[in-house]
Amino acid sequence: MTGGLHVTPTAAKPGLPARREHWFQPRRSGFRWQQEGLEHVRQLMPNAEPYRAGATFRFTGVTGRVNECDLLIAVPGGVYLLELKGHPGRVVNHGDTWRFHGDRVRTLRNPLHLTDLKAKELKAQLERAAHTAGIPEAKIPFIKPAVFLHDPDPVSELDEFQRTSVCGRDSGTSGLPGIWDGLLGLPPERESWRGGWRSRQP
Repeated sequence: MTGGLHVTPTAAKPGLPARREHWFQPRRSGFRWQQEGLEHVRQLMPNAEPYRAGATFRFTGVTGRVNECDLLIAVPGGVYLLELKGHPGRVVNHGDTWRFHGDRVRTLRNPLHLTDLKAKELKAQLERAAHTAGIPEAKIPFIKPAVFLHDPDPVSELDEFQRTSVCGRDSGTSGLPGIWDGLLGLPPERESWRGGWRSRQP
């Protein structure tokens, strides 16, 4: 009651629907090089259906091992778990040992192997959660591992076996397929797999 007048609250006007977020990253990476690689993929990914991405997260596998993941991304061609590596210089391999010759020599094992293990453990956790929620396990997608060498100017001399599922930047000089044009932007191998929400595992 104001000055003898009864004031009726005005009904809230309906607004625009909330903008659906397609890129989930609660906080920026603590590593500048890693965040630069993530931003490269984010700028290429359409902010539309059916694209979804989750960056820099951890999960505990059924073995109790804590898995640190750089990027999980769903695109029309499937679902990928990406391991980002920003080492500069020329990369060569001896077996599954990689050496980056840049300002200094950096040596590591082919990161695809560990990423493949993480992808399998993540799928197992999703299957357990689906079982608890009464969701058919067939709806859980096959998660494919890949490695993204995102330094602007790497030169790949990896052999034909070690370069499997390894990508560089689009329009880069690495000699590797572009992360978007050569992997994430490709159509599904079968139309029934579109969106990546149908399992490819036997």
